[in-house]
Amino acid sequence: MIDIGRAVQHPTEDQNWPSKLGIGALISLVPILNFALAGYAVEHIKNTSNGIDVPLPAWDNLGEKFMDGLKLIAVTFILALPILALGCIFTVLGGGLAALSEDGGAVQDAAAAGFGVVGLVLTCLIFLYSLLLAYLSPAIYIRYTKTRDIGACLRIGELLSITRTNTGDYLLIFVVIIGIAFVVGLIAGVLNIIPCLGQILSLVIALVVTPYLAVLFANLCGQYVRNNNII
Repeated sequence: MIDIGRAVQHPTEDQNWPSKLGIGALISLVPILNFALAGYAVEHIKNTSNGIDVPLPAWDNLGEKFMDGLKLIAVTFILALPILALGCIFTVLGGGLAALSEDGGAVQDAAAAGFGVVGLVLTCLIFLYSLLLAYLSPAIYIRYTKTRDIGACLRIGELLSITRTNTGDYLLIFVVIIGIAFVVGLIAGVLNIIPCLGQILSLVIALVVTPYLAVLFANLCGQYVRNNNII
């Protein structure tokens, strides 16, 4: 059973946690370089799976962390290609409807009705596939940590096998991360209503939470690997 309490509290057991998470926060602000945060999570998954979740990884070997993160971004992009394809289809259909609307009359009405139905179907497909990708995210990180191979992370069957090893614990990882992200997003949304001060506070919260979530996520994934002897 995954220990959520351990995952939540373990970062503060590292005496250097403020500086390590602080560096992670600063790196998360820099476009492209922020890929390294994903690489940092990979190192922490490996450490946790070996029973060493404290201390947190140091920010040495930044280039290696960046390359690991870049590869994970590449995996996510490749797996997201169906979403991009569906989005293109939706755009093309919208352009076709705009062209037909010049004729007006029954043709326009029929085209609008058809576009509405197809658009609803495409929207549902995009949502469901996006949800699947989010669900597979822990498995992708676990598989990459074990293999360091992009190809291995693209084999959906192997990813699903990881999710089925202990479905209850895997769902727990997914629910915890999604739940925290939702709460943080809700708080940020409320704060953004307040001019200036609210936006500043929202940015500060994002800076603090981003590296912490990466470490929390990595610890949960590492526990999952260790508890279920995933090879």
